[in-house]
This record gives sequence, C-alpha cells and structure tokens, in this order.
Amino acid sequence: MPFGLTLLETMLDTGGCDARSDRKDRAMARLVTLLAILFLASACALTARPTPTPPPPTPTPVPDGTPALSPADQEQVTAWAQAWASVTRFRAEITAYDGSGALRQRLELAVVLPDRLHAIQYDPTTGQPSLEWIIVGDAGWIRSGDRWQLGQLQQPLDLASLYDPQSLATARNGSATGTAVSLRELPPETVGGTLCEKWEITVTPSGQEPNRLTLWIGQEDHLPRQLHTEYPDGSLLALKYWGFDEEFTIEPPKESE
Repeated sequence: MPFGLTLLETMLDTGGCDARSDRKDRAMARLVTLLAILFLASACALTARPTPTPPPPTPTPVPDGTPALSPADQEQVTAWAQAWASVTRFRAEITAYDGSGALRQRLELAVVLPDRLHAIQYDPTTGQPSLEWIIVGDAGWIRSGDRWQLGQLQQPLDLASLYDPQSLATARNGSATGTAVSLRELPPETVGGTLCEKWEITVTPSGQEPNRLTLWIGQEDHLPRQLHTEYPDGSLLALKYWGFDEEFTIEPPKESE
C-alpha cells in the first residue's frame, strides 16, 4: 500500500495520544500529496518543485478483541465493501480545509483501477492548476508548465484505498489498544443528483478524542458519493466521488521527456 494507512485506517490508528495530531496531519498530507510523494526518480523533474520524502509505511495492527461494529452495522459495511469491489473506474475530488474553514488544498482525480490515474492539483489561492500527474502502471509523468517529465514510481499505488470501508469492518474493541466505532443513519440527501443514505460514523481509538466521518452512499448502488472527515481542531478533509459509469481511459502523455 502507498501509505500504509488509508483514510479510514488513519481514523482507526491505535497510536498514543501524543500521536493524534500527527496522525491527522499525515492523513491530510498523504491524500493531498498522494502522487507527489511517490514520484519521480528523475532529478530534473524535481528541480523546480521538490518532492517531499515519504514517511515509512506504518501498517495499522488489528487489535485483539470483539468486532467494534454491531452485527447490523457489520452487515451494512460489508455491503459497502462489496459494492466498492466491483468498481473499475471513478473520479474524485479531494479538498482540505483548516480550522477556520479556509481552503488549503484541492486535487481532482480520474482513476482506472488498478493502476492508472490522472490528477490535477489546484492552487488554493488562485484556483488555477499548479501540477498535473499521469500514472500508468509503474511509470509516472509530472507536468509543471508545458513540460512533461517521465519517471518511475518508488512504490506501487493502491488507488482503491481512496475509499476503504473494509477498514471499519476489521476494527476491534475490548482491549487497551482497541477502537470504538458507531454508525448512525441520518435523513437521506441528494448529492450530485443521486439520492443517498447519509451516515454519521464516529471512530474513537482507546484513550483518544473521537474522529467523526459523514458518509453519503448511493441508495441503489451502495457506492460513495461524498465523505467528510472532521478533526478535533475543526479542520476538514472532504472527498467527492462520481463517474462510476463513465467510459474513459488514461494513457501516457503524447509528448514527454
């Protein structure tokens, strides 16, 4: 996995209290810089805009104990996971807001599973594209301005982990490192023209403050349309999903160096 922690797994992290703010920052940074931290071995591609060094993978252990979800909630989450397993392509938008509500990052993705991606990062101040990436298999291209640069991925991508309900299904409680998970269904809402179930998900690692997620799931297809993660400091990570039925492909850029 590229991060070792998916979005939901980050909420299920069993680290100590001192790691809580670091964990939130990692979730923000890893999703927003999903591509940049994986990229290019080509030094010339990184001269103008350095790529941060990725942190080492930190797989989330599954604590001993009973399932954190009730049987009914477990059945619900399993249905979401099964629906997601059938997805072959989708589009997504990732936006990050600070505690004052100011936009910090915005990233748009087109994904063809398992390993093709086209992404554009936008400047939060001007709203204009600032970086663009294309990934096909183990090759990646990055564009800043009018030039594409070719490189190799340093780690394999797990693009399906941009949404991972299975992380909830594997949560456990009943031990010192356990996690409490609760689901509450809210009145349905329409997102992007799709009637959705709306769920409030509260994830509380042992001894830590709760993290709250709000998930909008299509009533008919059980696929995600929107996911908000609210952090104790008031910051917000928002994902939107669409394009499950679109026919599109992702190919290498026609011109690259």
